[in-house]
Amino acid sequence: MLESNPQIVLFTGFTSFGFGRNAGPYKIASELRKNGFSVQVIEYFNKWSMEELKIIIKKFVTQDTLWVGISTTFLGSPYNVVPYGGIFNIGSGKSEILNNYYERIFDRTDWPEIADFIKTINSKCKIVIGGGNKDNNYFRDNSDPYIDCVISGEGETSAVTLSLKLQKNKSFLKILSEPYKDYTNSRIKYEDNDIIHPGEHLPLEISRGCVFKCDFCHWSINEKKLWELNRKPESVREDIEEIYQRFGSTGFMFCDDTYNDSLEKVKKFHTEFIKLNHKIEFSTYARLDLIISKWETVKLLYESGLRSVFFGVESLNYESAKSIGKGMKSEKIKDGLYRLREECPDLNITLGMIIGLPYDTEETLIKNHEWFFEDDCPVNHAEYHVLDINPLDISKGSSKMSNNPNKYGYAVDKNRDGYWIRNDGFTFDNAMNIQKYFNKTIKIEVEEAVGGFYVNRLQNLGYNKNDFLSSQFTSYKDKQIHSVTSSDIAHKETILMNKYKQRLMVL
Repeated sequence: MLESNPQIVLFTGFTSFGFGRNAGPYKIASELRKNGFSVQVIEYFNKWSMEELKIIIKKFVTQDTLWVGISTTFLGSPYNVVPYGGIFNIGSGKSEILNNYYERIFDRTDWPEIADFIKTINSKCKIVIGGGNKDNNYFRDNSDPYIDCVISGEGETSAVTLSLKLQKNKSFLKILSEPYKDYTNSRIKYEDNDIIHPGEHLPLEISRGCVFKCDFCHWSINEKKLWELNRKPESVREDIEEIYQRFGSTGFMFCDDTYNDSLEKVKKFHTEFIKLNHKIEFSTYARLDLIISKWETVKLLYESGLRSVFFGVESLNYESAKSIGKGMKSEKIKDGLYRLREECPDLNITLGMIIGLPYDTEETLIKNHEWFFEDDCPVNHAEYHVLDINPLDISKGSSKMSNNPNKYGYAVDKNRDGYWIRNDGFTFDNAMNIQKYFNKTIKIEVEEAVGGFYVNRLQNLGYNKNDFLSSQFTSYKDKQIHSVTSSDIAHKETILMNKYKQRLMVL
């Protein structure tokens, strides 16, 4: 049972397969709780029916509630709802355009009704959004009747500042983006009312930002110094021990843009993790070229518990990779993957690939894609994304390519948000078509569910990691039929959601 009515209610959700929490809302909740505020985090924001959502809101939103927040990071879909722009000009009053915009943000079109319902319960309660899937330019230039405040960037300090102001009935800024200065000593502390499932694989922050600045990357914290914005390894170990004692969890999704950015870092975390009285396993992002050049880290990473890894290789065409800041020869990359598979046979390996980079043509892309179908290919899964060049979207940090597309041989169409044309005639549409073709040749009935953090997400549904360790590439000879189906996943998702709902409603 709840000890008191929550002062802050945070909704979060996701649009992908399986079940895995977003670290952000729980990090915000931890910081608010540390400062004396009571918080309730609620999952599945985009999956509840309106009737269910109203019951939940009525239970948790009271006269004591200062604000309701929605984490948008894993909600919505920028390209699939309304293609290439036209969704930000909502001043026309057309409900279809308005709803499309909210669908892009919240992954549901009934947001105005939800916001109005919150206000009928507590007219003073403020409605706040945060996370990665928003457009600050829109909120800076418009007065949205259904959103009172936007928390931009790192949200911990802003969330506390807003709560203190509302508690004292003081005014606040429409957009809050205060820097967070205590990340090194910070923690995510999961509480009983977070409804953690027994043995659940949980997100755990290791580091923020990246020491690199690849030319295509638009994330805001880049080119940081080594060990800057890293949590203390002993503190992470203490978190793991506490989570194990309280919830029995031994699996984690380590939030870190480049877990192996230095040999020293890998060694220090390895030293802490082998002190544990139980084994752990984790998924994370890493640089393949750093593993290959510092091969001694492989044993350390594996002994630490690495069992699923996402490598942003981007292209197997050396000239393309080199043009964006990735300089290792493609054959050396492949040799390293073969060796990694040999030494870590149960490691789930995912490669992140980009379609549309300089020097990549349809022919080179198809040729490199065919390597994944070779019988001895060491890669479990490839995740293809179309090159993102969008100088018009200031909700993202600026990439070098977006800042100066002409330098890389691209022109952008100002009338089509996110649309580019390469100087040799290759277009965004060409890249999208190739992506669709590649996805048809990969066994993606479960789409991205078998790579990276999706391993943890499916294990949270009850699957064993061996259920999806085999290659996700189906050759033209029908090499393998995958045992995990989307219908089976959907069934397990429903069962887990119902369990969550039952526990939520008895708090």
